[in-house]
Amino acid sequence: MWVASRLKVRQLGRMGTPTFDLYLDDSGIRFPDKSPTLQRRDGMDYFALGGLLVESEKLHDLIESYNQLAERHGITYPLHSHKIRTKKQEFRWLASEPNRAKLFYEDLERFICSVPGHVIACCIDRPCYNSRYAEQYGKDRWKLCKSAYTIVVERAAKFSMKHGRRLIVYIEHTGKKENGDIRNYHRSMIDAGMYFDKGRSERYGPLSGEDFAKVLMKNPNFINKDNKAAQIADLVLYPIVKGGYDPTYPPYVKLAEAQKLIDASLDESERKSMGIKYYCFDRGLVAS
Repeated sequence: MWVASRLKVRQLGRMGTPTFDLYLDDSGIRFPDKSPTLQRRDGMDYFALGGLLVESEKLHDLIESYNQLAERHGITYPLHSHKIRTKKQEFRWLASEPNRAKLFYEDLERFICSVPGHVIACCIDRPCYNSRYAEQYGKDRWKLCKSAYTIVVERAAKFSMKHGRRLIVYIEHTGKKENGDIRNYHRSMIDAGMYFDKGRSERYGPLSGEDFAKVLMKNPNFINKDNKAAQIADLVLYPIVKGGYDPTYPPYVKLAEAQKLIDASLDESERKSMGIKYYCFDRGLVAS
């Protein structure tokens, strides 16, 4: 996959336009009305899309660093965030081999905090979203992936424009219907700009369809779970979500301290329209 990406970079380079790659993973429940299978003790109930925004020419070095990390620890299977956190399946050794686990966690933290690029996301609190929009829109409420995708891609597009680059979107394959939804959201952004009410969204400086057509590559690219850049997106997304509910969560703090959050590369005036977005986060559990 990274070879294909670099070929695109070389092709675009002939036209004088470098690119950013945006690798997106999803987490949580995308349907407003679907109840969680399990009630979490920490109260988290959300949907999020996010991951890593990286200069396309740096992708090769990123993958090489990933490969070296895996080789150092004898790992031949994907670095999936949930399996690591729960110490299940291929990562059950994290529970039974504490010395090996300690070395791995330390090395993984160093790797994540040194990756090139910027961590970006849109995280939506579902109970607050429902509280805000259920009475007004009822069953016509959008799937949360519609809001999350358009917000995170627009913010990455603005950042790309700021740096004179075009934007290539890579997102994990989920299913035929879900992929079709993403294609529709992407196409609509290029055709007509942002979906949101113009009066309410004006303060965020929404991009027009013409803006998107200039910066955003025509179609999203769907990738599998074994894609290594997608695994890195998966590893960084959960700390961003958890950090919205608990800003003292150590992996979130480490990413912030390493200035990997895209907000660290923005002026204060830019963060509202280009930074990580916590949407409907006003239940009292959260940082912002």
